[in-house]
Amino acid sequence: MFKRLLLIAWVGLMVFMVSCKGPQGEVGPQGEKGDTGAAGPAGPAGEDGTSGGGALIISSGADATDSTGSYITGISELTAADDSLLQSSAVLVYIKAQGVYWPLPGIVSFGNNTLSNFTFIHGIEESTFFVQLIQTDWSEQNLESAPERNFEDVRVVIIPGTILGRMNGQINLKSYEETIAALGLTDKDTKFGKKIKLVKK
Repeated sequence: MFKRLLLIAWVGLMVFMVSCKGPQGEVGPQGEKGDTGAAGPAGPAGEDGTSGGGALIISSGADATDSTGSYITGISELTAADDSLLQSSAVLVYIKAQGVYWPLPGIVSFGNNTLSNFTFIHGIEESTFFVQLIQTDWSEQNLESAPERNFEDVRVVIIPGTILGRMNGQINLKSYEETIAALGLTDKDTKFGKKIKLVKK
C-alpha cells in the first residue's frame, strides 16, 4: 500500500514540475556567418521580347499603283515561326495620302477631288507574305480602267489573334494612330516591305 502511494506521489510531482514554466532566458549571441554556398547553374536564356507582344508594322514607303490600278507589298523569306504567326493574325491596312492614314477597305482621297475606293487581299505564297490593294471604284467616270494613284505610304499592321482578343473593344481600329498606340507600337517596330510582283501559276 505504501509503495502504491509513493508511486502516485511521484507521478504527481513529475506532472507539477513539467507544468511549471520558468522565466524567459536572455537571447544568446549571434553565431558567426557561414561560408557562401556555391552558385547554382545559370538558367536558359529567354527569347527576346518585342513591343506590342508580337504585333508588327510593315511599311511600303512612298509609291504608286501599277497600270492596273493595283499595288502589292509584303515581306519575303518568312521563317516557319513567321508563317505560323501570320496564319493566325489579323491584318489591317492603311493608305497614307494627304498626310492622313485611310483605313481599308474604304475610300481614299488623293486631293483635287480625286477619290478611289480600295479593298485588299492578303496571303502567303512561296515564303512571301503579301498584301494586294485593289481599286474597286474611282472618281474619274470617263475612265474604264483604274487610274494610277500615288501615295505617301502603305502601312500593314499585323496583330496576333491572342492579342486581338485582349484588346479593348472600344478601340477604333479604323484609326491607324489609335491602333498602334493600343498595341504599344512605335516606328522602331516597323519593318520595311517591298513592292512585289506575284507570278500566278
